[in-house]
Amino acid sequence: MEKALTSLNDCIDRQLILYRKLLDLFLVERRAILDSELEALNQIVTDKETVLQRIRREEFHRKQIADQIAAQLQLDSEEMTITRLSKRVGEPHASKLKNLGGQLQELIDTIQIESERNRSLCLQALQFINGSLKMLTTLTHPNQVYHATGRVQNGGKIGRMLSGAV
Repeated sequence: MEKALTSLNDCIDRQLILYRKLLDLFLVERRAILDSELEALNQIVTDKETVLQRIRREEFHRKQIADQIAAQLQLDSEEMTITRLSKRVGEPHASKLKNLGGQLQELIDTIQIESERNRSLCLQALQFINGSLKMLTTLTHPNQVYHATGRVQNGGKIGRMLSGAV
């Protein structure tokens, strides 16, 4: 049991390192979004995918260790949390598990906030581009002068002006 608890702590330590790398990538990504650096954004997406794959592997490994510990403690592995586990094991593992679990939760919450910020920035940029394209489209395709009947429309103004200042 001692070895399994140590392995679990080590696994969570590795996850913390990976999640910190992911958070750093989100911060760099925001800067690249603001600076409109497309090549940097592409590289960041690739780097994030790599880190996420490593996180998935560590999570799978952590789940295996947790299942092993749950079996030894005769607990249902699906209901076992770090809080419940820390109540069932002795010190120093209990306090270390609580500490690591708190750090991990805090880090994940921060990553979710940064991810949402970056998503909002991207949506704003897309809305700006969409608005610009609509404006340019209306300027390059003014109201029709000739209609399906072949007649010229007689009412109203035909031209457009971007600015009232000359």
